[in-house]
This record gives sequence, C-alpha cells and structure tokens, in this order.
Amino acid sequence: MYNFQTFLEELSSNSSIPFTLVLEDGKVIYGNRESLAEKVSVETFIKLGRQKATLIIEKQYEMCTSLLKYYIENKYSELFSIRDQVLSDILKGKAFSKERVERSFPFLLKEFNLLVISVEGSRYEALNIIRHMYTEEEFESIIFQDNIVLIGAFEDIKEHVQSIREAIISNLYCRCYIGYSENRYTLEEICDSYSEAKESLIIGKKFGIKGEIYNYDNMAFEKIVYSISEPLKKKFIKKFSSKFESFDNEMLNTVEEFINSGLNISDAAKNLYIHRNTLIYRLDKIAKDTGYDIRNFKQATIFMIAFLIWKESV
Repeated sequence: MYNFQTFLEELSSNSSIPFTLVLEDGKVIYGNRESLAEKVSVETFIKLGRQKATLIIEKQYEMCTSLLKYYIENKYSELFSIRDQVLSDILKGKAFSKERVERSFPFLLKEFNLLVISVEGSRYEALNIIRHMYTEEEFESIIFQDNIVLIGAFEDIKEHVQSIREAIISNLYCRCYIGYSENRYTLEEICDSYSEAKESLIIGKKFGIKGEIYNYDNMAFEKIVYSISEPLKKKFIKKFSSKFESFDNEMLNTVEEFINSGLNISDAAKNLYIHRNTLIYRLDKIAKDTGYDIRNFKQATIFMIAFLIWKESV
C-alpha cells in the first residue's frame, strides 16, 4: 500500500496515539497487535475503499477514535483514487511522465504481466477478492472498461491465473473469464498488453473456448478465424450449420477434445474418459455425417474453421 503506510506512521507519531490497523483476513497493515494484547483496548470498524478493517486503540484514547477513523478513511480514498486514475490514464494511452509513474507504481518501470478479468457477478466484489490476494506494492488491480485489470510480475502466471479464477468462482459463485499473455511487457508496451489480453478474452468468449482462461499466445488459429470476412463466414455457416446442429453435446465435446488433443486418438480418448474404439466409432460417424474426416489434418483444419464460425454465430 504505497504511501499509506507512511501516512499511518506519521499519524500515530504526530498524535502520540499508538494504534493497530487490521484487515478482515487478519493481516496487520500497521501497528503491533501483541503490544495491545495485555492492555484494555477498543475496536472500531472502518472502511478502506471496498474492504473493511479494524482499528484497535487503547481504552484511554477512545475519545479520539472518530477523528482517527476520519483521517484514515479519507487518506486511503485520496491515495487510492489518485492511483486508480493514474493507471486508468496510462491504459487509455494518455501521456504520462515516468516520475509520476515512479511515485505511484514503481514496479511498472520493470517488466510485468497484465491480466484482464471478466466476471458475470459483481466486479467490485471480485476486485476485492483479488486485492486480498495481492496486497504487495508490486501488484495493482483496478476496474477498467467494465473489466478488472491486474498488473504485476508473476513467476508462474498460469498458476496464478488458475488460482484467481478459482477464488472468484468459489466466493461469488459466478462465471469468470481471464485473458492474458505469458509475455512480459514494459511501460511503453502497456496499451498493447491490455489490447492483447482483452482481444483474447473477446475471442475466447465468442468461440466458447473451454476452461474460460485464454492465453493470447496460444490463440493464433482462433484469431485467424475471427478475422475472416462476414461473407465468407456466412458461406461456412450455410454449408455446415445443419450438420453441427444435428450433433448432441457428447458429439460436440468429442470434436473439441479431439482437436485440442492435436488429433491424437489416444490422448483424446483418455481426456474424454472413453475407450479408444469408442472414439474411433464417433470419428467415423462424424466423417459419414459431414464428409470430413477430422483425423486428416487438412480436413480437420477446414472442419475446425467451420466449427468455430458456427459456435460464434450461435
């Protein structure tokens, strides 16, 4: 919490009132909880943005509680609203000075990752979950253009992306989509990094890609299909839609898993939890019904283009 810690230290020093500030999850932002354990103390709930915290002070300073609460809440809002606006301006491509960035987000002067997160529930509750997960100064998250943007340097970004999605789903019981790239970016590339992550999110949703986690670096095929002209897409839909609409969920799942497994029958059968011969029977049926044997790379490519376009249309 950049500068907020310094403010709390100055507030305690200037007022000569020792206090402790603790987040909902038990993390101590300032002070020493143990130092007050043996003393008679009072607790007051305060708001730090969209999260709650507990202010703990000695009983003898109880009359100062309201004033401390006022100063802390207002300073927090002031500091973090300014930070959010600075980051929002940077993401919009507005001119910025490195000195200003260094004051608010010094970690942006190094290489970083950027994630775009979309939820079908409350964005503010999801943002609160993320901010609880990433409280260090080397990470920042804001709501930007109806999505949540999380920036930081992740050692294993795939693991973090999965953890974020699971945390949001388990707490909010809503669908969560995440677009990202494994590439590290510099401050000058931040707009590109946001555009790429957002594009992967849009394409992933359009084509209903399973897992709801979309890695921009692995979506070259989908990006090509997405850029196909509308007249050509209509031709594919006219030719294939009736065939795809005749497939049940089991057959549709078979198509996707076989393609995702790189046309490898053994791997696809394993992932589908079916016998190899059962998969071969289904592939034979697909070839008979559509005229395309997706065990053949060229035919599978045409088939998958048509399949993605059809999924986008429905």
